[in-house]
Amino acid sequence: MQVEVRGGAFQLTGWTGGSQPPAGGWVSVFPVYAGDSTTPMLGTYAVEDGALVFYPRFPLDPAVSYQGTFPGGGFALDLGPPILAFPRVERIYPSADVLPANTLRVYIYFSAPMKAGDALQRIRLLDAAGNPLPDSFLDQELWDSDHRRLTLLFDPGRIKRGLAPAKQAGSPIVEGRRYTLAVDAGEHSEKHFIGGPAIRTPADPAQWRTRIPAAGTTEPLVVEFPWAMDYALLQRTLSVPGVAGKVSVANAEREWRLTPDSPWKQGKYRLMIDGDFEDICGNHPDRAFDVDLRAGAAPRRSGKPIAIPFRVRP
Repeated sequence: MQVEVRGGAFQLTGWTGGSQPPAGGWVSVFPVYAGDSTTPMLGTYAVEDGALVFYPRFPLDPAVSYQGTFPGGGFALDLGPPILAFPRVERIYPSADVLPANTLRVYIYFSAPMKAGDALQRIRLLDAAGNPLPDSFLDQELWDSDHRRLTLLFDPGRIKRGLAPAKQAGSPIVEGRRYTLAVDAGEHSEKHFIGGPAIRTPADPAQWRTRIPAAGTTEPLVVEFPWAMDYALLQRTLSVPGVAGKVSVANAEREWRLTPDSPWKQGKYRLMIDGDFEDICGNHPDRAFDVDLRAGAAPRRSGKPIAIPFRVRP
C-alpha cells in the first residue's frame, strides 16, 4: 500500500480492508498527523476505487510536514516549499471599536500568503495596561486556502456560561474593559477595542431591515442587521437566486449589499440565508450559541436554509 496526496486529500491506495470502518473507526487504521502533533487530524474518511481516502477538515499547509500509519507501514510527506512569511496586516474583523464580551471569532487578513506554524506566537491580546492575556484564543491556526486570512477562535469554553474554563478563567473579553489585539507580522499592527454587552439571542432575520431597489436600476439590495454579523460568512451565506452581482459589507458588519451586474427586473425574489449563517458571537438564526440550560433544553438547530421573499417594483 502507498499514501499520496491528491486534491488536498490523503489516499491510501491498494486498500483491501473493505468499506466498513472497524470498531475504532477509520482513524484507528489510517491516522494522519500534522507536524509534530500526536493528535490525529480532524476530517472524514471514504473508501473510493480501491483506496482509503482521508479528507482533512482544514486545508493542507505546504509549509507543514505530514505523517501517519496504516496497516503494515507508515509514511511522511512534505507538500512543497514554505509560503512567504508574515507580510503586513490589511484588515481585522470584527471592525467595530466595541466588541461583545462573547465574541467568538477574529479574522486577520494579510497582504500576501503567510507561512503557518508560528502565527499564534506573533499575536497577543493585551489588557489596558499592555499586559498579555494568555489562553484567550484556541491554540489552532485556521487558514483559508490562500493563506491570507487567519481565523482566531476565542476559547468557547470560556465563553459558554457554566463550563469549567468559564468559571475558572472567565470570558476573554469583559464588558467595559479596554483591549489591544497586537500582531507582529512584518509591520506591527494593533486593533484597539472595548468589551461590550454579550449577545446571547438568535440572529433572527425577523429583526433585519431590507431596503429593496426599484426595477430598472442597479441600486443594491441592502440588508441591515441590529448588530454585527460574521464578516467571512456574510460573503457566502446570503444570496438571491438568479441574481449575479457584487457582495459588499459595510457599517461595521451591520450591513450587507448585493449590487447586481444588470438592472433589477420587476417581480418576486428570495433572499436566501444559508444554514451556516452566524453573527460575530456564533449565534444562528434559529438558536443562540450559548443557551442557558436552566431554562430548559436547548432548541435543536434545523440547519436548513431560510428564504425571505421580497418584490422589486417599478
